[in-house]
Amino acid sequence: MTTTDALTTDRHLFTVVYHWRDLTDALATRPTTWPPTMGIGTVSARQADDEEREAAGYRAQALRLLERHPDQPGWTAAPLRLDVLDTMLTVEAGLIELADQTAAAVQHAPITPAPPRRSWPTDPRARRTAEADDTRRNQLALRQSKDPRRWQYTGQRTAPLAALWLLARTQGVRGPWRPLTDEQQHRIDVVAAMSARLVERALDIGDSRARLDILCPICDGPLDLHGGAGAAPTVRCTNCGRTWTQ
Repeated sequence: MTTTDALTTDRHLFTVVYHWRDLTDALATRPTTWPPTMGIGTVSARQADDEEREAAGYRAQALRLLERHPDQPGWTAAPLRLDVLDTMLTVEAGLIELADQTAAAVQHAPITPAPPRRSWPTDPRARRTAEADDTRRNQLALRQSKDPRRWQYTGQRTAPLAALWLLARTQGVRGPWRPLTDEQQHRIDVVAAMSARLVERALDIGDSRARLDILCPICDGPLDLHGGAGAAPTVRCTNCGRTWTQ
């Protein structure tokens, strides 16, 4: 992997960590219209219908989670942006699964505690030595299992923690693991890039372009939708050059 590729993957993983709080805050905010109508109302009609059907399952899931929350006194409609919720669930599941698989392949298992002894040496000095050996082994086993650098399969497992752990692997930080193989590094590159794109799209902080499924009303040419990163959404015909801006 080249230095440029490594920096790109590092930036993608950092994007997830840095903007995760922004995603959490955006869950309860009102979304803007995307794609915009811009005088041709049919541009977004089909896409909106598809997104609504896809979101139906997540809406039901969100409502069930809200009803079961211990702080919830009664039923209310879930005040959630389902597109952001979908992004968070997808990114978190992908990064945690990748961290699990990577750790299973490269992370050294901690040593096991000393097994119970059925008998001890009769000589007092030998017994003290055996007891000291068992104590040292048990302490080392506990220290290795609690090493904060290790990826944990239980407890707190979040997208930012998984991204940071994977970031340390790509940067070659030393710890209880073997170096990544080219195949393992490639998988991290792919998942990191996908995760960053999903986060940027949900927050509208990255450049985006999409080919619409309708044709230009002027010349029947293909329409491309441009926007993101704070820019005003624009539809442009690649044939006649006509543009519509919100």
